Amino acid sequence: MKTPPDDVVRLILLLLDDVVTLFRCAATCKRWRRLIAEPSFLVRRRWPPSLVGFFTQRWLLTTFPGSSPTDSSSQLAFVPSSSSPSLFGPDRRPLTSLVPNADFPAVDRAVSLATRDGLLLVRLYPCDDDLEPNVVRLAVCDTLAGRWDVLPELDCDSQFCYFDTYGHTIIPSSSGGDDRPAFRVLLIGADKYESESQFNLHRFASSDRSWSAPRKCFDMMERQIWSMKEENAVVCRGNAHWLFVRASNHFHVLNVDVETGHISLTKILTPTRDKFIPAADFDLLHVDHATALANIRRSLRDLPGADRLAITADGKLLSLSVYRDRHLEIWTQQQGDGDRSGDGDAEWLRTRVIDHKLTELIRQIECPSCIWSGERSGTLLIKDYDGGGMYTARLDAGTLEEVIDQIRDCNVIVPMEIDWPTFFMTRLEAPY
Repeated sequence: MKTPPDDVVRLILLLLDDVVTLFRCAATCKRWRRLIAEPSFLVRRRWPPSLVGFFTQRWLLTTFPGSSPTDSSSQLAFVPSSSSPSLFGPDRRPLTSLVPNADFPAVDRAVSLATRDGLLLVRLYPCDDDLEPNVVRLAVCDTLAGRWDVLPELDCDSQFCYFDTYGHTIIPSSSGGDDRPAFRVLLIGADKYESESQFNLHRFASSDRSWSAPRKCFDMMERQIWSMKEENAVVCRGNAHWLFVRASNHFHVLNVDVETGHISLTKILTPTRDKFIPAADFDLLHVDHATALANIRRSLRDLPGADRLAITADGKLLSLSVYRDRHLEIWTQQQGDGDRSGDGDAEWLRTRVIDHKLTELIRQIECPSCIWSGERSGTLLIKDYDGGGMYTARLDAGTLEEVIDQIRDCNVIVPMEIDWPTFFMTRLEAPY
């Protein structure tokens, strides 16, 4: 029987709807792999939405300084997005079902930190008696290949307790070797020996199987920067970015070059953040209970978590969603602002004001907080603590939808997004 020509095989592969099946085809046959890896094939194929689902958990905290999950019902699980139910099936899947070779006791006490292009970074907590506050134990789960990789322990002076804000991200790269994909892990934590105001960077490369020496990022007190807006970094053009807010309500972006570890801090001149009035600033002693409650809810309703970094649809520029003057705005980095080699200032352009109807719908949520955002999908996930509901706000469509019950009670949620062309380009360079 004659072997069909490449053009026919390409056409058949293009007709495959399921990306998991396409990935398995590439792993099965060298010829199929070569055809799928062609840039022209990746451009022609219609890809599913980048937001494929959420890694979720509901867990309790111990009083131990290290703090760890303590309840069996807190097991980490994947919940599919309504737009991509076919990746791992339409139902909730515990993490143990995705990585059958993992150490089950460790997975049961794993906490999700970050995910990117099919790789999930988790922190492993031992039993309370074995907790060491200075030691960070991490693992990487390759969700599509079903692999589990425990990283060497990080023994450091930085604080990485659950109650301490710290930054983290995982970045896939090509040519993994040893039958696993390559990646880098970045962690940012406060130095507990320097008044907890000095932030340090820790880097791990899977190719070296070791952590680099810590690098100083900046001193929060010296820079008057008091808040990290989101712990998970946004990655754009080879740099990891974290959003911070200064006491003057100016935004700052901490930039880390993924390859070299070079660190810079950029001040965003415009936009500035609306002044958030905490409930403690209200005169609660000289007003009736109803007025005090209304004031508190009004302060909370101003979407304090809506300030989020993301990237533009083409993946080339950073974007920033800001809640100002009771409107949700999208600002876009100007070309070149993300390529600075040192600290500096940057002006961004307002490119969009989110549909007024969507903003009004969001404001109707009684007590919105814990807002998670997709890096490139234009989706905000909003939890209503008063009503107990969970909602997805789709910025492009201008819609607000109540989320499925499977994540309603979760208080740890990590969106899983996959840039499908980049995923296939990177993975098909690694041996399988």
